[in-house]
Amino acid sequence: MKNLLFVLLLLFPVSALANCNMAFRYGLVIGPEHILFVQNTRTYVQINDNRQLFVVGEWVQLNDADTELLEQYSQGLRKFVPEIVSLAVDGVELGLSSIESMLSGLGSKSQQAEWQALIRETTFQFMSRFVRTGEYFYLAPQSLNELDHFLNRELKPQLNNLARHTVGAVWGALRDALRQSDSNFERTDSQGLESVEQLVDNISFGLDEKAIELEAKSALFCQRMRELDEIETSLQQRIPLLSQYDVVTEKN
Repeated sequence: MKNLLFVLLLLFPVSALANCNMAFRYGLVIGPEHILFVQNTRTYVQINDNRQLFVVGEWVQLNDADTELLEQYSQGLRKFVPEIVSLAVDGVELGLSSIESMLSGLGSKSQQAEWQALIRETTFQFMSRFVRTGEYFYLAPQSLNELDHFLNRELKPQLNNLARHTVGAVWGALRDALRQSDSNFERTDSQGLESVEQLVDNISFGLDEKAIELEAKSALFCQRMRELDEIETSLQQRIPLLSQYDVVTEKN
């Protein structure tokens, strides 16, 4: 299966996402009843129930045609943003859960606290860009290219390093104890190193699957963003207050 995954990674064109410059200029919060466009913790645009629009806190009165266009725009965001966020979050959770399962029940309480703090720090670092909590989703300002870079260039090495540091530390502590008590230490020590490498391999394999999923959907994602951009432009033409809040854009 892993050999097949490697072949698939080679078959996908490297430029699949590189050819798409679509991006979100504002952070997006998607909830059951509202959509928020945010930047530096401030909300600039709010859509309630897909039909009610506020721009910088000011309610915008809409006619039927405006409301229909706003609904189309909102529903597009509601379908697209959670899918992007879930793809990234699943990748993070996959790696962290693998590490946590390896650490379960090992080490002293102080070591467990140290490792959990390190895992939380890594989680916070990446979840500042992607958040999924129940029915709420947050996507930080970024392009599809940056999402691809996150999965392939940032997330994998960070999680692999975390795995080596935490699980490697566990086996290091156990190794010292085993030297004193276990005549089969050399065999057990080798098994420990193999466990760390297997964990790293499993994390890489899972993230490669997410990379393939992203590549497979890249053309669709790019097209969806272009369609959202077109709807947004139509809204801006009808509602001048929206013209300065270009959420979906194409980077040069």
